[in-house]
Amino acid sequence: MPPTRTPRLKARVAIERDGQILCVLHAKPDQEPFWCLPGGNVDTAESVTAAACRELLEEVGVTVELDGALLILDGPTVDAVEVIFRGVITDGTAEISAASGDAYLAEARWFDRTELPTSFRPASLRTLLSGSTPLAELPTIAVGDWFAH
Repeated sequence: MPPTRTPRLKARVAIERDGQILCVLHAKPDQEPFWCLPGGNVDTAESVTAAACRELLEEVGVTVELDGALLILDGPTVDAVEVIFRGVITDGTAEISAASGDAYLAEARWFDRTELPTSFRPASLRTLLSGSTPLAELPTIAVGDWFAH
């Protein structure tokens, strides 16, 4: 029997404001810079929703409220599974935060949803976000707790 796959688990949040999507630029020295949604790794013993909220506060200094998952991305070749949430900012101004601890975060910017950068990753998410359906109208998946009654 083959070994069980153990990918990283990541949480990202799609936020739309006035037709624009919040994106962050990752600029690592060993690869081409790329744009993506803010978010990151889920820590041990942390729920994926808690990680999404923590990552947004750390990366761009905002508190968010999540209303469900838009998409789950499975990337065995990049050894990660990402849960993409839809959220709204409840407090703060979106800008790169020194508290993120991520030296490769170079910029936070709002892009018109129909003009997301070609370097936005992953391309399938870029297609979803830039489509004709506004973010608020995309269907979401409720995220439950294993121990909910």
